[in-house]
Amino acid sequence: MKKELIKAYTLKNAIAHDGKAMQGPVISSLFNEGLKRSEMSKYGKIISEIIKEINSLSLDEQKKQFEEVKDIVSERETREGLEELPDVSKKGVIMRFRPAPSGPLHVGHII
Repeated sequence: MKKELIKAYTLKNAIAHDGKAMQGPVISSLFNEGLKRSEMSKYGKIISEIIKEINSLSLDEQKKQFEEVKDIVSERETREGLEELPDVSKKGVIMRFRPAPSGPLHVGHII
């Protein structure tokens, strides 16, 4: 894991939170980029130091530095709503229940 990638995600997070990067979301983004949990002992201290360094900068300086590294930051794909149902006609109204933690449909779903 390159320090430049860690710095880029830290800058992105700091800009999104008015100049204060948070460790959890930065690490989550790095996991999305391929960081393994087993590597946290190696990179945890580096990530913390970079977050501290970025948080000490002004928001304007963070934005300026992010412009230099924004191309290496990937965007997570976001999806609204449920995915399309396979083999379902597009005519009329189609209704479905959202997945429930309690499993299959039961009387409690009426409420």
